[in-house]
Amino acid sequence: MEYEEVTKLFRQIDDEKSPEFSKYLGLVKKFVVDSNAMGQEKGLEATLAYIENYALAGKTVSEVMSGVVAKCVAAPKARTRELALQVTLMYIEIEKYEAVQEELIKGMEQKNPKIVTACINACTTALREFGSKIISIKPLLKKISVLFADRDKGVRDEARHMVVEMYRWIGAALRPQLQAANLQPVQITELEAEFAKIEGQKTTPIRYIRSQQEKQAKIAAETVEDEGAEDEEIDDAPQDIDAYELADPVDILSKLPKDFYDKIEAKKWQDRKDVLEILENLLKTPKLENGDYGEVVRALKKVVQKDSNVICVASAGRSIASLAAGLKKEIPNVRSLLCICFIGEVQRKKQNVVIALRDAIDAVYATTTFEAILEDVVEALNNKNPSVKTETSLFLARAFTKTVPTAMNKKLLKAITAALTKTINEPDPSVRESSAEAIGTLMKLVGEKAIGPFLVELEKDNLKMSKIKENCEKAVISVKAPGVKKERPTTAPAKVADTKSAPAMKAAPRKTTAVKKKSEISSGSATVVRSKGGKMATKSSISNIEKELSDEEVDEIISGMLDASIIGDIASANWKSRLSATEQIMTEIQTLDSKSVPTQALVKFLAKKPGLKDTNFQVLKAKLDIVKYLAENCTFSITTANCCVIEISEKFSDIKNGAAAAETLTAIAEATTFGQISASVMDFAFTQKSPKVQQETLVWLSTAMKEFGFANLNAKLLIDNCKKALASINPGVRQAAITLLGTMYLYMGASLNVFFENEKPALRDQINAECDKYEGEKPPPPIRGVIKSASSNSLDTVEDDSAAEPEAVNIQDLIPRVDISSQITEALLTELTDKNWKVRNEALGKINTVIQEAKFIKSNLGDLPQALAVRLTDSNVKTAQSALNVCEAITKAMGAPWLGDSKSTVRAASMNTINAFAEQCGCREFFENEMIADALKSGSPALRIELWNWLAEKIPKVPPKTIPREELVGCVPHLYSNLEDRNADVRKNAQEAILGIMIHLGYESMVKQTEKLKPGSKTVIMAALEKVRPNLPAKPLPKKQSPPEREEKQLRGQLASKSAPPSSRKKDDDVDTSPLLVINNLKHQRTIDESKLKVLKWNFTQPREEFVDLLKDQMTTANVNKTLMSNMFHSDFRYHIKAIESLNEDLADNGQALISNLDLILKWLTLRFFDTNPSVLLKGLEYLHSVFNMLIETEYHMLENEASSFMPYLVQKIGDPKDSVRNGVKALLNLISRVYPVSKLFTYVMEGVKSKNARQRAECLEVMGSIIEDFGITVCMPSPAACLKEVAKQISDRDNSVRNAALNCVVQAYNIVGEKVYKMVGNISDKDMSLLEERIKRSSRKTISKPKQEFNATITTMPISPQKENSSPNRSNHSNHSSHNHSDHSEQMQEDEIEEEESLPPVTLPPQIIQEPPKEIEGPFKLDPEFMRELDSFKPHYSKPKLLEFDLDFLKDDVKIPSISDAKSNEAMSRMSINVHNMPVPKVQDPTLERLIKQMGSTNFTATLVAIAQLHEIIPQPRGNLMAEYENDFMNSIIIQLKFLQTQDPTVDGTVALVKLMNECITNDSSTRHVDLVMKCLWRVIKLMPNWVDEIDYDSVLLEVHHFLKKIPFIMVEVKGKKVGDRAQDNFDYTSLSSDRDPTKGPEYWKQRLDMWNVMFENVKTGKKTTATE
Repeated sequence: MEYEEVTKLFRQIDDEKSPEFSKYLGLVKKFVVDSNAMGQEKGLEATLAYIENYALAGKTVSEVMSGVVAKCVAAPKARTRELALQVTLMYIEIEKYEAVQEELIKGMEQKNPKIVTACINACTTALREFGSKIISIKPLLKKISVLFADRDKGVRDEARHMVVEMYRWIGAALRPQLQAANLQPVQITELEAEFAKIEGQKTTPIRYIRSQQEKQAKIAAETVEDEGAEDEEIDDAPQDIDAYELADPVDILSKLPKDFYDKIEAKKWQDRKDVLEILENLLKTPKLENGDYGEVVRALKKVVQKDSNVICVASAGRSIASLAAGLKKEIPNVRSLLCICFIGEVQRKKQNVVIALRDAIDAVYATTTFEAILEDVVEALNNKNPSVKTETSLFLARAFTKTVPTAMNKKLLKAITAALTKTINEPDPSVRESSAEAIGTLMKLVGEKAIGPFLVELEKDNLKMSKIKENCEKAVISVKAPGVKKERPTTAPAKVADTKSAPAMKAAPRKTTAVKKKSEISSGSATVVRSKGGKMATKSSISNIEKELSDEEVDEIISGMLDASIIGDIASANWKSRLSATEQIMTEIQTLDSKSVPTQALVKFLAKKPGLKDTNFQVLKAKLDIVKYLAENCTFSITTANCCVIEISEKFSDIKNGAAAAETLTAIAEATTFGQISASVMDFAFTQKSPKVQQETLVWLSTAMKEFGFANLNAKLLIDNCKKALASINPGVRQAAITLLGTMYLYMGASLNVFFENEKPALRDQINAECDKYEGEKPPPPIRGVIKSASSNSLDTVEDDSAAEPEAVNIQDLIPRVDISSQITEALLTELTDKNWKVRNEALGKINTVIQEAKFIKSNLGDLPQALAVRLTDSNVKTAQSALNVCEAITKAMGAPWLGDSKSTVRAASMNTINAFAEQCGCREFFENEMIADALKSGSPALRIELWNWLAEKIPKVPPKTIPREELVGCVPHLYSNLEDRNADVRKNAQEAILGIMIHLGYESMVKQTEKLKPGSKTVIMAALEKVRPNLPAKPLPKKQSPPEREEKQLRGQLASKSAPPSSRKKDDDVDTSPLLVINNLKHQRTIDESKLKVLKWNFTQPREEFVDLLKDQMTTANVNKTLMSNMFHSDFRYHIKAIESLNEDLADNGQALISNLDLILKWLTLRFFDTNPSVLLKGLEYLHSVFNMLIETEYHMLENEASSFMPYLVQKIGDPKDSVRNGVKALLNLISRVYPVSKLFTYVMEGVKSKNARQRAECLEVMGSIIEDFGITVCMPSPAACLKEVAKQISDRDNSVRNAALNCVVQAYNIVGEKVYKMVGNISDKDMSLLEERIKRSSRKTISKPKQEFNATITTMPISPQKENSSPNRSNHSNHSSHNHSDHSEQMQEDEIEEEESLPPVTLPPQIIQEPPKEIEGPFKLDPEFMRELDSFKPHYSKPKLLEFDLDFLKDDVKIPSISDAKSNEAMSRMSINVHNMPVPKVQDPTLERLIKQMGSTNFTATLVAIAQLHEIIPQPRGNLMAEYENDFMNSIIIQLKFLQTQDPTVDGTVALVKLMNECITNDSSTRHVDLVMKCLWRVIKLMPNWVDEIDYDSVLLEVHHFLKKIPFIMVEVKGKKVGDRAQDNFDYTSLSSDRDPTKGPEYWKQRLDMWNVMFENVKTGKKTTATE
């Protein structure tokens, strides 16, 4: 097919996902590399049409684009280059822009300058048309220096055009990258000239990718109608790109001089200046690599604060500004930096220093939020120095221009306007001017309406208000407010802001005036600024923060508190002096009032060199004790903690003082907050390299977590650091991390495991093992971090009683969650509504992948729920199932308790959903897997209120025994706890729910669970239970039982009751009176689960605990009686016997229930096979005999799943040492052969031959020989030869019984197949062969047919079918007897059928039960053996009756169909007539059988067929045994019907009917014997066709044959290597074509008919359909 035809085809296909496109997936890449220029051009056109019209053309992008770049973009023909560019842009349009850009960038590395030029041009064109959001500019920046240095002028020119186009889109952010590219000055000049030409041009995309096109079409339609078209255009405009986003991060820490920290503190200012200039030059990069810059910041802070050289101070200020700009995130000690810069500005006279510090302040502010610096700003505005107030106000004015309006909530507005309102009234004019400027800028930012309520006092002064408004008009806000979409109401954000700010307003402190700093030493510390967060802050610890003291302030406070000798000795080189000074400090502190101790000053004084890094362990221990004492007894703020936490954490690695460091940190955490201290310690531990510090940190966290609880911890930080620890090469660190994870599991539960699914299996196993230690345990209540009373010496005084008791923390709120709303794109939602179900299914798979990768998600799902709801009712079952799976994944990943949501509308909707589920599906599902108990355990008060209300309403209406008792029992502790809850609504609804739970559990059971309660609580709970008890409904009377049955049960349970005291009897409420087994359909599901490996496969050498637990779970799911289960899995064997007796009693009346749960009972009995107690084993075998007798009576067929879980273990017991057990097992195998295929049973027995137990091998071989004797050689699977080879191996066994059994087994095979057995046994040793030959010779002397053994008394015998008697070689008497009954005609027909019989497969005979010898009776009633031998030797003589023969010649005169008067039919009729003659008169009357037999002789074909069908159903039933008494009537009806058939057309009906019958046999999977007989009839009719060939309608027959071959694949009619179809074809072809003698039909007609027939058969063989033309 030429390219033009392909192009036309691609454009004509309407369906973009047509399979026709997929045929060319591998060919399109060859279109673009055609060696012929014209062919290449046409190939590009075809490729363009393919990409444009095929939805999945993106799969070819890499292969096609590599060919386009290599062969097309630089082609000589202009048309080829143009098409190559169009193909490139089309790939971008179908959203493969990343792959296209990658190939184009690879093309820029080619040596051919034409290819490089074309690739640059393609990138430029793509950027111009699609914009910078689609074509990423960052990869192109890396190529600028290479392209501008190329020696080819065309490459340089195209590179210049590309850079100009990049400037159009990103503007000035490109200039730093050009400087980094080291371009020549001439090139920079040229570019700047080009930049000036396009400066200010508006850039918008002129082409959109497919996912944007629909959206842009809607926008274009709206802009025609709406007036707000300009706003929409602004949205399309690209956002300004920061140079920071384009730059690569640079690591400057590694480039710092090694002596940087020493030189920055050098005495010479020149040395300090030099090292600061080095740092300043290093920081001139746009983007810095993340790292630990804390030390650098502290060094710069010290320079700004203390250095007297203005050049050094200015350089440090510039370095701080560069550092903040390069990191773009909050840098360490940001708040103290701001304070120092405020003070530093006013202390310096030089303008360059002031400018540098202002730039530093502004840069640092860009890395934080206004809320974080609010307290420092307010304190600076309250400073006594007017210059500080002025600079602070000016800073606020600058900061407000760079702040987003939404960041200024009412709480912040109130605090900052209150402080500025004071400063605007200051006497200093510069302070007033700067304050007015700050307020005016703030008014411009948030609007006059928002700030108006806080300026009520200023509105009285018109002069100041006019000044503020003047500044408001002048102010310019540089930050763009986020745009609001037109579809959303403009009031929505306002409402959200209002609701969020309301509690903040209530929680604000009543007094906003800050406390002035006192100069007395007793104050000891700077002003403490605390945020009373109310409900928003954690009640266990209120964060307290104070201003950090400078070194001068510390020295001043300490000098007024301690003697000069102590101050000097603390830094002495002599450790004894340091120790003495430290002890004196401790003594001095203990004499002071705890409230007046200056903790921060003392901690900073102790931290001075050598500080907490003291090398003497005694001195260090004394210092740690001081810090610990201060934390436990004095005012200890977070600011103070930050001064010492890192140094103390470093001492974790100290062998002697590690424990003291841990105790000190615990005390600090209790004084401040455990969450902040733990975060600081973890950050430090995993930023340094000492594994000992990391290990001890994790151990300390694990211990402290149990003491403080999990309420204030950052779960995400802990998990991330644990992952780092698990990746450590140090085993101690890994083990400590695993221990910490075990402690976290105690609080977070199974949700913790989700974060470690990607770890190595061995590591996961260790984590799971650690978590298993805490399985089922409750987290201990916190003993630290509890708020002290108002009388204690703590900062955190309780202002109301409600804060005295901490609230329960919902762990779900601590889990870090991901917002996936951005990944739920419009394109994905569009795929969910696609017409093609495969596309919908793929979309659901993508959503599921997003959820699985996120693990825990937020509730913001966009429009996904609405689209997902439609898919739940999808017409495609797979899609609906996938939608359900997605819903399940969302529920698990979201985890948010909607029923406990803070919004009433959400709670109402959730309640309606739950009620709808309960109405349609019932309430049982809500109580599975402790769902209700978990919700009550960890839910919020709102959730518990709603849940108890729902339980109070629903549970009383639920029928008893519907809800699992264990689930309700698990809810009772939570019920008792909530009856004493602080929330009144929780208590009320819990009280109402008592009645429903008491109906199901009973009063006594609930009272029993109050025994674990405290005495005070028990009194309250008992009063509540007594109040509800009178409302209990009356109990129904128990079912009546007959006295004998009750007595019998008492006797059987007497053994157990004797050993137990009377007080241990179960109460009536705890005894399960439900049926032992319940009829259900769960067996099929269990089979599916085991086949799909969802559960353990029942296969073991010794039963392990997990198999027992699995069986318990399956029995619980199947509603097996609880009392029966407790007996089944009791440790005492007597309870096992009791369970078996209960099952045996229940068998007669509840057989169907046993069948429903047969696999569970058989599995349990396999467990008992491993018990050592023989009583249980014998009882179990006795019960199994009863079970399989019942199964035989109900004609049950044993399932493969049941057999595979039971048969291997039953075969093992055949080698038991006890004869009674072995005989019982063999008798059981006889029974199983009647409900399970003998060939499969033989396979299990044969597996037992591989056992090491000689007795088991011998017994299995004996059973195998018995099976072969009774059922023939065909039961040996996989083949008789393979089986006999395995048996022959046992002839050489050293155990005599095994050898004899093996020889006997082979002899049984010899009796059937004769000499062939020597080939089947394979190559065996000469010794074994001689033993076998000798045994065969001895067996041939004996009678071939052994006397049939008697059946066990418990086995019900069944008559052996004639087929089996005639086909079994060892039944010679029966064979001879039946052969005498054949007529002469039958014998002739048998000779004709020899060839046909050999081609048929061997027939599997119906099963026959092997009787077991009766037990030999000992004692006085023993039978006389001599007399018994005489009876056995007695052979009665039967007189052979003379049989009557019927003359059936009258049928030959009338019937035209030869097959009906065939010899085989004659033979069958002769046999029936003989039986009719000998049949006695029927004794039992069955009107139905009489009516059906009579109806068989009707002339109405419909009635006859109905009667035959009904008889087919009756004969296999026990009722069918009565047919023998109606054999005369049956034969008469057949003869009448045969006479009637002679009047019908035999030409079509007979042959066509046989073909149809063959079709039905194979379709319905009939028995092999049935298929053989039908085929014989068909072949016989074909052979006899010449007798009526002129009357056959070949068209009808051939049509039926055609339907048969079309419906049944040719492989299905293949039997033992001989294709039935081949033989049928040969016979029918020869007969039909050679026998037709119609002279009117010429040779061409027959040749055409022959060709048609051959084509039909050849098509069937090759799997091709025969068309009408053929």
